[in-house]
Amino acid sequence: MRFYKLAAAALLISFSTRAQVLTYSDLSRKYIFKIGLIRKFDADSNYLNTKLKLRIFDRDTKHTQIIPINGGLLFSSCYKTIKTSRSYSTGIRKDAEVLDYDFGDIVVADLNFDNKEDIAVKYDSGGDGGPDYIFYMQDANGQFHEDNYLTKHVGGFPRYIDFDKKTITTQLHATCCLEGKKTFQYNIKTKKWRLVKWKMVSV
Repeated sequence: MRFYKLAAAALLISFSTRAQVLTYSDLSRKYIFKIGLIRKFDADSNYLNTKLKLRIFDRDTKHTQIIPINGGLLFSSCYKTIKTSRSYSTGIRKDAEVLDYDFGDIVVADLNFDNKEDIAVKYDSGGDGGPDYIFYMQDANGQFHEDNYLTKHVGGFPRYIDFDKKTITTQLHATCCLEGKKTFQYNIKTKKWRLVKWKMVSV
C-alpha cells in the first residue's frame, strides 16, 4: 500500500501547471468574455497541453455560460494580454495587423450571418498555416455552441467575410510561395456549410 501511495505522490510531483485568466469586456456590448488557461508541463518542463475555460457573462440576464476547451500547444505569447483580441462587432482592433495568419486569441464576429455575435477561440498555435480556432455560434437564446464543421474544416480564422454571398474565406500558407484560398458558404435554411471554392494563389 505504501508503494502505491509513494508512486501516486511521485506522479503528482512529476507534473506542473501554470495558470492565468484574462477578462475581455470591450469585444461585445452584450457579453463579457473571460478565458481561464492552464498550461501543463512534465517534470522536465516539456509543454504537454493546455486546458482552457471560456466564461460568457450576459450583461442583461446576468447568466454565465461556462465552456471547457481541450487545447493543444500555445505559444507563450498567447493569452498574455487582452490586446491580442479582435472584435468585428464593437470594432475593437478589427483593423489591427494580422501576422502569420493570427487574428488574435479570441475574435468576435457574426460568422453565420444571423446578426448575432459568434466567437472564435484560439486553442492551438498551429504551424506555418497559423493558429487553430474553435468556433462557437450563438443561438436564439443567447447560448453558444461549437460549430463542428468550422472547427474541423476551416480551422484558421477567415480573412474575408461576405454578408451578401453568405461566405467566409480563409487564405493560409500552403508552400513557399503559394497560399491556399478556401471559400465556404452558409445555407441559412439548412444551417449547413459547404466548400464552394478552393484555389492556390501567389503570395
